Amino acid sequence: MATNAPTQHTHRHAELGARMASSASVALDIGAGRGALVIYPDERYRDSEIEISPVEGDGRRVHTGVHERATQAGSTLTAIFGSLSAGGYLVWADANTVGTTITVSEGVVTELFLS
Repeated sequence: MATNAPTQHTHRHAELGARMASSASVALDIGAGRGALVIYPDERYRDSEIEISPVEGDGRRVHTGVHERATQAGSTLTAIFGSLSAGGYLVWADANTVGTTITVSEGVVTELFLS
């Protein structure tokens, strides 16, 4: 298994309207070899980002913002990875700690409740 040494980067999402997600749509690109991951995190993740990395690979991470989204059932926090290669992923609890492992299947939206 590849080592997953912590990586660090800085950038700003505020100018992109990160707080406007409750009215924004998300495109999912799933099908042959690709799936999506929707994470429902608890309150401690509000206004942050969640990082994931493939279980097998070079340890390179991708991230997405946690946003409150309106649904018919009420509002909920979500972090959406709209198109991922099928396979296992590490969900990082913080910059140095792996939280859980999840499998994304092709043609499927995988859901994870994260506390």
